[in-house]
Amino acid sequence: MPFIIPSILEQTREGLDDKIFQVTRITGVERVQIDFGDGDFVPHTTLTVNELDPLNPAFQWEAHLMVRAPGNFLDYQIAGFTTIILHYEAFGTEQLLDDAASEIKKLGMKPGVAINPETPVSVLRYFGDTINHFTLLSVHPGAQGNPFLPQTPERVRQLRALLPHVEIEVDGGINQDTLPALKGAGADSYVIGSALYAAKSPQEAYQILCSMV
Repeated sequence: MPFIIPSILEQTREGLDDKIFQVTRITGVERVQIDFGDGDFVPHTTLTVNELDPLNPAFQWEAHLMVRAPGNFLDYQIAGFTTIILHYEAFGTEQLLDDAASEIKKLGMKPGVAINPETPVSVLRYFGDTINHFTLLSVHPGAQGNPFLPQTPERVRQLRALLPHVEIEVDGGINQDTLPALKGAGADSYVIGSALYAAKSPQEAYQILCSMV
């Protein structure tokens, strides 16, 4: 089932609470992604998981960890996350990332692996038997509003050919203009930020994007 997933990237408690309030009021939203940045892996530093209030269990919450050191995954379980997306580039070896994914599974959450635009999709072959959620960054990570990279649909096509049965999530620069090519290439889920928050009516913008998948 395809999903349009609102994304939240905020550096202040006030901003985070406001975005959570906005997206959870949108009719039809089931999954929400919160981005975490450490000021090292990406330029911006966000709130940490320990600074969050418990998340509303009526939604599925994804934690996108744009960080060098993820910390204790139990903290994310306690906060209410159901999926933890790890960055391939943040780990020294595939085995270390695989070990982290195993920890996440033991806590009853779903692991995912994200790769930056410069990383070949072929590196994900290593995880094809243990992980079924992969996120392709379609912008340079770290800030909402970065431009969509035109090579992304081809990267989706490559990953779909490499791992036919996994969920392919695309994150960044997605709007009414860029979504059709991603869908045609084989993407399943679409993470949106600016296209939602910059809209006069976030509800209408969400519904339009949902109608396109």
